[in-house]
Amino acid sequence: MVFKLKPFKPINLKIIRLSSTLAFPAYANFPKLALLADLLENASNKYPGELLVSQKLSELYGASYGVTVLRYGDQHTLRVRLTLPDDQYVSGNPDLMAQGFAFLKEMIENPFQRDGAFDTDYFRIHQTNLSHYLASIPDNKEFYATLKLQSLYYGKDRDHGSYLLGDAESINALDPKGLFSFYQTFMAQARIVILVAGKIDSQSVLTLARQFSFANQPRQTELGLFVKARESDTVVTGRDQFAGSQSILELGYRLPIYFGSDQYFAAMVFDQLFGVSTRSLLFTNVREKASLAYDIHSSYNSLAGMLTVQAGIDPQNLEKVSKTIAEQLHQAAGGHYSDDLLAGVKRSMIDQHRSQSDYLATVVERRYFAEISGIDISDKQWEDSVNRISKADISKVADQVDIQAEYVLESQEAADEDD
Repeated sequence: MVFKLKPFKPINLKIIRLSSTLAFPAYANFPKLALLADLLENASNKYPGELLVSQKLSELYGASYGVTVLRYGDQHTLRVRLTLPDDQYVSGNPDLMAQGFAFLKEMIENPFQRDGAFDTDYFRIHQTNLSHYLASIPDNKEFYATLKLQSLYYGKDRDHGSYLLGDAESINALDPKGLFSFYQTFMAQARIVILVAGKIDSQSVLTLARQFSFANQPRQTELGLFVKARESDTVVTGRDQFAGSQSILELGYRLPIYFGSDQYFAAMVFDQLFGVSTRSLLFTNVREKASLAYDIHSSYNSLAGMLTVQAGIDPQNLEKVSKTIAEQLHQAAGGHYSDDLLAGVKRSMIDQHRSQSDYLATVVERRYFAEISGIDISDKQWEDSVNRISKADISKVADQVDIQAEYVLESQEAADEDD
């Protein structure tokens, strides 16, 4: 499936992006897709090494190329992106679009392999690198705590409770032949969306895109997107200890409002007012006024019906912080904040949205999101929807926020004091 983005203002770049999504259960494929992304990014049979890939990108006038794994709700996606300068900014009329598509075809369809298996030495290098990265995650305490909350929140549901790159053990269990077989299945079955943005000719882009071997293969077109929100009367809790002086509190809430629903924009404004903005209730009242947190913020996932709060705190303040966070939620539900705060939050959201629209990559991402959700919101509709949100709308959202999980990464100092 091919889409063209119309030029929306003078552009000095072009972006070609392919997003490939599988329909079968995700958890078993997490490590496979993660390692496959590394292998497709760094070499091919024609360019059997990172240096050769880099040299080719230099020949394309400093083009940038990357492959990564992303999650959109229930969709587990491999994303390939190539960014090129516009032809008018380079000499010699090189037709970089055609060269770019040829490069992508080589990297995607001709990976570095021998006799039906990824090159062994190349495979082992990237397997080891990815394994070491995954093993080092506990060193990043904030990220580690986020993953632990995710696992706690979803419980036995490993498809949603596991890190999308898998874990070191599962990466180490892969082999070159098995992963190449997965690659072949993936290319045959994944739903593939191609987005091209910049100053482009529509017919030329379509002709180039059809050169991919997968262009005319039948694909599954209907994939689930939204994750069912967790709903339980019991709050699950978890606690671990680490050597350090600052504890991390993670809270997971059910907020069953999804992208495109009637309350979606109210939920976004609520999130900004509650804990995203630097003028939010959490930042102002928990961090600034009460000095109970080094940092605190919320995050709303509109594809999973979930709200999270993360706070870096002194261990002895855990109970006070939890109580004060609950009070801020109560304040939001009751409309106990100034009209100026609400107006300022909405103004900041709109300013940020406009600013992001200046970036071609953002426009491509929005277009892709519209494709997978079936919901296309214009900039004017977006701004009008934000401006219409009232205190009453926010109260209706806050009333639906329901605590489901609490995770504490506790500093060892606190544990020693308790002992």
